[in-house]
Amino acid sequence: MKTLVLNVDRDDDFGRKANIKSPIIGIKNNIDAANRLGQADPEDSDLNAIFSAISIYYKLLKEKKDVEIATICGDINVGIKSDEIITKQLEQVIYQTKVDDVILVTD
Repeated sequence: MKTLVLNVDRDDDFGRKANIKSPIIGIKNNIDAANRLGQADPEDSDLNAIFSAISIYYKLLKEKKDVEIATICGDINVGIKSDEIITKQLEQVIYQTKVDDVILVTD
């Protein structure tokens, strides 16, 4: 069984502040995204969430689990518009990664 550690940024701080297009799939891409957002806004709460997701990813990997990590982002207009974008990205991530279950991480 393959597990996805999924970080969700509903208001797209990664896109708006760090100019990162989502979905962000894979450990290297998520670490790079965290570093870019951290440099753009070191006090953003999404940093806690992405680093928590990264920590969970490595914990599961250490336990020899089949694991993937991704971050998906919505829109500054949090609500229906943001959630529609998140839904489309989630479908894309599931399709690309072929995961069986998800661990959700958010701020």
